[in-house]
Amino acid sequence: MAGFDGLLMRDSLNDTGTIPSPGYPYYSPDIICHAQVADPQTYFTQNYASDPNQPVELGSQTNLIYTRTKNLAPTTMTGWYVHAYRASSSLFMTPSIWKGNPLSTRTGNPYVAMAPVPANAVGVGPDAFLLSGLANHLFCLIAVASPTVVPTIPDSFASYGDYILWVRQNQNVCGRNLTYLQSYPNRQFSRLDNLTNPNSSTVPVLAKVEVLGNLPAGTTFGVQCAPANMTASGNTSNTTVITGSGIVPANFNGTVTTWGSLPSGTNTWPAGATLKTTLYYGQDSRHAAHQYGESWDSFDVGPKDIEGMPEDGVLVRLGDTGTVFLA
Repeated sequence: MAGFDGLLMRDSLNDTGTIPSPGYPYYSPDIICHAQVADPQTYFTQNYASDPNQPVELGSQTNLIYTRTKNLAPTTMTGWYVHAYRASSSLFMTPSIWKGNPLSTRTGNPYVAMAPVPANAVGVGPDAFLLSGLANHLFCLIAVASPTVVPTIPDSFASYGDYILWVRQNQNVCGRNLTYLQSYPNRQFSRLDNLTNPNSSTVPVLAKVEVLGNLPAGTTFGVQCAPANMTASGNTSNTTVITGSGIVPANFNGTVTTWGSLPSGTNTWPAGATLKTTLYYGQDSRHAAHQYGESWDSFDVGPKDIEGMPEDGVLVRLGDTGTVFLA
């Protein structure tokens, strides 16, 4: 990746502390691959001076790509967008190719709309882009900050000099070479379910994943939510139901991942097979919803096995989401 050091999220040619030429907005973006965090605004603002990037999970369709910006202008920057694109290391001189490979956010947008960022402050995008490690192995990323929904990106450069001028005089572009890779087992199926916590305090939760239908022996499946410290997995050779518990942070707004992986040599999900995730929360007797708690005999854990569960707490079902595979 010409001009990028592969370690810092900010472009190494432009990370000099110099002010760009007059007429160029002073807005410096970063692009970060990282597991889900409970409070991205705080987490990625406080570690701006470091490199928090983590490996791309080759087996995952839902690597999270966060963006952050630093306002180098003397006034607040309002109404800006950040776009992200994936490319191979040979395509940076040909934007006409990589700008056709945009990433989309969890909500389906091809951009992240930034909140106003005061002068010299760091802003973090309110949503994350998704990067699939299964679709292909293009893990060089470009981020472009723009005051318009559709950014202005040149199709190509006539010379190395033209490229250098574009990078050095445009504080609104950054590159990231995601060379940190880990070879996880392929998760041919991965689903993100939204999870929010309206409470101003933490809440204990339990997720139950059930395999329904005729999935082959050796199929692995699981559930995870890093901010809640919740993770669990199982194998259909010995179980069709797993549970994972954790604590959802106060005022949390994020996702829970349910995933499945077929055994080696099997490439098609059997028709009618289902992966169902049900979420329960811990409720003490002070609230009337306590009466809707389910019997502890329905679970493979007890109240003492769930961190933060009140002594008189019960598990109340919040809802469930299922995916049925068709022929």
